[in-house]
Amino acid sequence: MTSLQIYKPETSATQWVLANLNLSSPYGRKALRALRPANSQHRGLLEQTFDELAALIDFCRRESQFAQQAQAIFRQLRNIAGSVLNLQEERVPDEVELFEIKLFAIHFCNLTALIKGSSLNLSLVFDDLQPVVKLLNPDEMIISTFHLHDSYLPELKEIRNEKRQLESRILSATDATTSEMLRKQRSEMVRCEKELEFRVRSNLGTQLRNWLPQMNRSMETLGHFELLLAKADAALRWPSCRPQLLENGAELKAVDAINPEILEILKAQNKEFTPVTLDVIKGTTLITGANMGGKSVALMTIASNAELVRLGFYAFASKFSMPLFDCICHIAGDGQDQTSGLSSFGAEVIQLKELSELTPHGCGLAVFDEFARSTNPYEGRRFVQALGEFLQQTGWHGIIATHYDGIDLPDAACYQVIGLKNKGQLKPVSGDMRALIDNLCASMDYRLRKLDGQSEVPHDALHIATLLDADPRFLKLLNKLYSHTGKKA
Repeated sequence: MTSLQIYKPETSATQWVLANLNLSSPYGRKALRALRPANSQHRGLLEQTFDELAALIDFCRRESQFAQQAQAIFRQLRNIAGSVLNLQEERVPDEVELFEIKLFAIHFCNLTALIKGSSLNLSLVFDDLQPVVKLLNPDEMIISTFHLHDSYLPELKEIRNEKRQLESRILSATDATTSEMLRKQRSEMVRCEKELEFRVRSNLGTQLRNWLPQMNRSMETLGHFELLLAKADAALRWPSCRPQLLENGAELKAVDAINPEILEILKAQNKEFTPVTLDVIKGTTLITGANMGGKSVALMTIASNAELVRLGFYAFASKFSMPLFDCICHIAGDGQDQTSGLSSFGAEVIQLKELSELTPHGCGLAVFDEFARSTNPYEGRRFVQALGEFLQQTGWHGIIATHYDGIDLPDAACYQVIGLKNKGQLKPVSGDMRALIDNLCASMDYRLRKLDGQSEVPHDALHIATLLDADPRFLKLLNKLYSHTGKKA
C-alpha cells in the first residue's frame, strides 16, 4: 500500500472524531489517510456521498446486525498490498502470499454477498472474486488455509506418492547403509518436489496477474465502504443530521450542535453538554462573554462540524446548513512556538497573515478564539476591532470570541454567553477544589443569546473568584477597585 500522509484536521475536535472512528482493516485506515475536505467545486460529489450515507444510516437503524457482520469481516482482513505488488513486478508468489490472497478473496466475497443481500444501492463496484477463490482452492470444500494441492500438477501428485512410500521404507530399514541410500533418494525427491511446486506457484502467479485490476479495485472498494460504514456508525453514536449545503454567501446555521469529544468527557463525569445554536453571517459574528463561559467550546463545536461536513460526515446537530467552504481556519491564542521564539501573539499574527493570503480564493470560515488575548487590553481591544472590520472586507464568514469590551461592529451578528445564573444568590462553597469547580460549573449557563445590538461584556470575574474561594484579603482589595471604577460585578 502506498504510504499517505493523513489529513491534518484544523480543529482538535475533528481530530478526536477521526481517531475514534470504528476502523479495523488496513484498507479502511488507508481510506482515512486519503480523506480530503471537499470544496465548492465538489458539491455534486459531496451530495452523492451524503445520499449513500443517508441510505446506509437508515439501513443500519433497521438492520442492527448488518454493521456488526460487516465489521467482523473487516477485523479479519490482512494487508495484501505487498503480495499484489510482487505479482505486478512478476515475482513468483510464495505460499504465504498465495494464502493471503486467497483469504482476502474469501472475505471480500463474503462482504459482497452481505451487501448484495441487503437493499443498499451503492456506487461502489464489488468485483466477483469467486474465480480467485476457486483458483487457489481447487477442492470442492472452501477452507481458509492454503496448500499446493496435488491436483495442480499430475507430476506433483506422483512424486509426493513416491516420497511417502520411500519414507515408509526408511522407517522400516534395518541397516545403516540401506537407510543412508534411501535418505539420499528422498533428498533428490524433495528437490524435484520443490521444483514442481515452484512451477505450480509460477503458474498460479501468471493466472493471478489477470486479476490484478480487480484485486486493486477491491482493496480500494473495501476501504471506501469501511470508511462510509464508520461515518454511519458515528452518525448513529451521537446526535446528528444530514447537513444542507447552501450557496456561497449564505449564513451558516447550527441548531443544537454538539462536540462529541466534550460530550463524552462530560458524560463520564455525569454532566451534560450544552448544545450550541448559532447563525454565522458572511462577514463577522461576534461572541462575547466572561472567561470560563464556554466561548471556546462553542467556537470549536461550530468549526469542527463545518470541517467534518467538508469531509463527508453528518453534522452533529439537530439542524446544520452551510455554504461549502473552500477553507476553514481555526486560530486560537495558544500557538506559542518555543522553537522559533514566537510568542502566542506573534503566532496569531503569522496565522492571520497566512489566512489573508487565502481570502481572495473562494469562500472560507475563519474562527478566532480570544484573538490578541496575550497582549495588553488597550491594544488587544483595537486588534479585535480591526480583525472584525477586516473579516467584513474579505467576504469570508468569520467568528470572533472575545472578552474585550467596546468592540463596535455595526454590521456584525452579536451573541453573548448568558454566564452566571442568579448572581445575587450564589455563595462560595468551602471544601476541596473539585467541589468548588463543580459549584461554579453548576452556576454557569453556557447557552448563547443573540443580541439586537452591541452589548458590554458581562463582568463575572469577581463572582467567579468569589465562588472559587479566593483569599478574603485579595477579594477585599478587588471589591475596592471595582467600587472605584463604578463597575458592578
